[in-house]
Amino acid sequence: MLCQHCQQREAIVHLSITENEKTREVYLCEPCAKKNQEIGFVFHPAIVPEFLKALFGFNPSLIEQPSETTCPKCGITFSRITQVGKLGCSACYETFETQLEPLLRRVHGGGKNMGKVPARRGIAIKCRMELRNLKERLQLLIQQEAFEEAAVVRDEIRQLEQTKGEGNHDA
Repeated sequence: MLCQHCQQREAIVHLSITENEKTREVYLCEPCAKKNQEIGFVFHPAIVPEFLKALFGFNPSLIEQPSETTCPKCGITFSRITQVGKLGCSACYETFETQLEPLLRRVHGGGKNMGKVPARRGIAIKCRMELRNLKERLQLLIQQEAFEEAAVVRDEIRQLEQTKGEGNHDA
């Protein structure tokens, strides 16, 4: 289908525009879509909290907001972050960690980013991650004086290291 605006290029953007309870379909090519005023929309800062609330069940007013805490790097406050809908800089994550954590857990479904593992090096990476997790668990068990369980984990670590050495997963 040709672009309804220029009638020259293939339409790759499909819009359904509803105005006064009437819907119309618009088909545009990429250059016309970029120029077209109909698809340009801007979030007004005042509606961002309502948008977040509707989208994620997040209500900024329910979060404890430190009245004077500001980011040491960019100077933004948490209340300003909730108004604008974005952080001021990378240091904001640490500064407002306690306020952001519940929101990020709700949005991302968890508190730890596991990421993707590359297919070619996946076995070696998974092996290293498992080894690191077992060593952390071993240290925790030793601190808790759960020596029988610690011995089992120690044996798992040895087995994994031996398997890793035989298979040479790091190559």
